[in-house]
Amino acid sequence: MKQIYFAGGCFWGTEHYMGTFEGATETVVGYANGELADPTYQQVYTDRTGHVECVKVTYDEGIISLATLCRLFFRSINPLSINRQGNDCGTRYRTGIYWTDETDRAVVEMVYEEVQQAYGEALAVEKGPLKSFYPAEEYHQDYLVKNPEGYCHLSLDTLRMARDYSGIVRGLRAASNVEKKAVLQRFFKTGKGEYGEGDMFLGVVVPETRKVAKAFKAVSYEVIEALLESEWHECRLCALLILIEKYKKAPEEAVQFYLSHLKGINNWDLVDLSAPYILGDFLDGHPDHSVLYDLAHSPVMWEQRIAVVSTLMLIRHGHFTDTIELAGMFLDTRHDLMQKAVGWMLREVGKRDKPLLVSFLNAHKAALPRTTLRYAIERFDAEERKGFMAK
Repeated sequence: MKQIYFAGGCFWGTEHYMGTFEGATETVVGYANGELADPTYQQVYTDRTGHVECVKVTYDEGIISLATLCRLFFRSINPLSINRQGNDCGTRYRTGIYWTDETDRAVVEMVYEEVQQAYGEALAVEKGPLKSFYPAEEYHQDYLVKNPEGYCHLSLDTLRMARDYSGIVRGLRAASNVEKKAVLQRFFKTGKGEYGEGDMFLGVVVPETRKVAKAFKAVSYEVIEALLESEWHECRLCALLILIEKYKKAPEEAVQFYLSHLKGINNWDLVDLSAPYILGDFLDGHPDHSVLYDLAHSPVMWEQRIAVVSTLMLIRHGHFTDTIELAGMFLDTRHDLMQKAVGWMLREVGKRDKPLLVSFLNAHKAALPRTTLRYAIERFDAEERKGFMAK
């Protein structure tokens, strides 16, 4: 178990919020980084001790990472507010993240920088090693558990987000399988230097992930956003499956959200199970498809794959132009996953318009990657395949 310390305004609400998350095994409220030893609440309340109301969070890093805890913490505060959170004012309510393990510094600073870039200005959140921590009086511990109607500076939406997020993670973990976890990590190439390097799996099969997504399809966009930041692959997939449900009711809003959260769509199944059903379906009803070409020109391979695979829905509605144009753009791609994606989409075109596919293959036979070609002609008869592969 590891510990990290969060100051997020009144420690009653911060403890309740941080303790909600799966993997946070224990929370203790107290007073941190002040000048007075073993202070009382009354002394800290004067704002003359230098102490800040703080929560010690003990967590299992096999369930939740420090980066995720920090990102979730930032969702509970206004990081630009100085000595104030909600209606609570004073230096004791300043915000901060404090560590006791120096190896945690890099992670905290990484997340801090992410948030600072998102806001575009300096954050009013302290970060640094913990200097001192004194547990608060017993009546402060688990205050909102003991007093469900007690004061909390956090909004009901924030607390609901934490509850829903935790419910999804809990549901996925309940469906996890240790053996499947090992298989998935190999299957999705998570080793050093491989395309899925560092991706982490709970070991949940897609049908089980769909069940969880269906049960939580009404959650807020903030929950989806938080899940897309998770280290766990299945959490990100679940987020996308929920987003597909959102798309059915509010297409434009869901598409805009999708395009502004591409960072979390970083493995081939995440792309393939979402792009056609969100972006592709949306573009089928709109004349401007320039976003596909913007994505195709991205230096990020996953965004390139989103551009190509999104055309699956266009193909299904008899529109082949974008697929053919994008296939031409990726003739020189060296990434195996892009070669397969292009070949797959060309094969789908060929199911509906074989002469168009044959024309494309003949026009580009000298430049076409062999992997792309094999995928494209998979449904041809043996003699046709042999003829094309010999070219």
